[in-house]
Amino acid sequence: MRRLLTLNVLDAFISGAYTLVIPLLLVERGIDVATIGVVFSTYPLAFLLSRLLFASAADATGLGRFFNMNAAGNVASVALYAVSSSPLLYALAKGVQGLKEASLWAVNRNATYEIAQSKNPYVVATVDLVRALAIALGALASGFVLFLLGFKAVFIVLAVLSALIFVPARRLNLGLRGRLVPSQLFKRLDPRLVDREVWRTSLVLSCHEVGYALVFGFILPIFLWSRGLGYWEIGMVIAMYSGVGAFLLPLTLHRTPSTKNIILAQSLLYIPAAVLVPISESWFLIMMIAIMAFGDYASYITWEQLVSHSVMGRENVATTIGLLLTPAHLTMIVAYAIAGLLVDTFGYVAPFWMAGTFFLVYSLGAWSILKNRKATADSPQPC
Repeated sequence: MRRLLTLNVLDAFISGAYTLVIPLLLVERGIDVATIGVVFSTYPLAFLLSRLLFASAADATGLGRFFNMNAAGNVASVALYAVSSSPLLYALAKGVQGLKEASLWAVNRNATYEIAQSKNPYVVATVDLVRALAIALGALASGFVLFLLGFKAVFIVLAVLSALIFVPARRLNLGLRGRLVPSQLFKRLDPRLVDREVWRTSLVLSCHEVGYALVFGFILPIFLWSRGLGYWEIGMVIAMYSGVGAFLLPLTLHRTPSTKNIILAQSLLYIPAAVLVPISESWFLIMMIAIMAFGDYASYITWEQLVSHSVMGRENVATTIGLLLTPAHLTMIVAYAIAGLLVDTFGYVAPFWMAGTFFLVYSLGAWSILKNRKATADSPQPC
């Protein structure tokens, strides 16, 4: 588990840096917000198309090579961001970022289940905890380097960290099975093999991802920039957002609260804060962002419960997870594309309020699916 966590720390640190640096880089280059949204939409598109193939291949050949692909993808994405100079090239870099994330998440949960010998959702939430802390550190450190030395220095640091991912990746030879048979590769991706309950769950998860794409995945750094915050200050706010998750997840893992209480808490925290953030100022704005983060990270538990129940007892776990999250990434493509248009047309209120609305739908949907299941940390039930 130590090697897997090390790899996730390095990958999440880079992702945290991207969360802060890439939107600000594009704004600095004079690219309008609507165009930035289109650039960002290439990320979920590349992620979606490649993850399905990677997941199906992993179920046949094992998981190890995909961790090495993640390392290579991190190196390639950093290099592309560093040399890009036009929206088209930035879109290509964003697509490569989607590929590196897809290669990891095609196998990350499955590897965690295999190492821990459990499909308990709280096992994966432990990885979420480590990633939340690493994302916070990535945003904080990149904001500091950006403030002192500029974008070039940030990319040099990220390139070194990307190369280091090869060290733990080459030793994660998990789930070795056999040879890849092309006909079986696509047979496992047949959506008819997935039952109605999985598709119902996937639609609920899609609402959560739309909220993420509208705010934290894109708009939040640019919104803070528009309010006059500098690079270092924005880095601190982004770090705080993920740092809240690093603080909150251990409490939920230790106390294993009921699903009802989690859903109630995530809704009461996230939704009012999402409404108030774009109309708040000064210290109250920062406080609302922190409260929004508490609600967001509380929902990681229900997210993992939904995923865990969907894959319990299935043979091709990686492929099932890939199909389960397909609608989520399809909706993210649209969300990224329209987020910039919403800002240009209606201002920053629109994406935040829409994120709150989708989060409400996600919470209600998660409760509808999980309320009749005894979803506990020790013994989650199959769907």
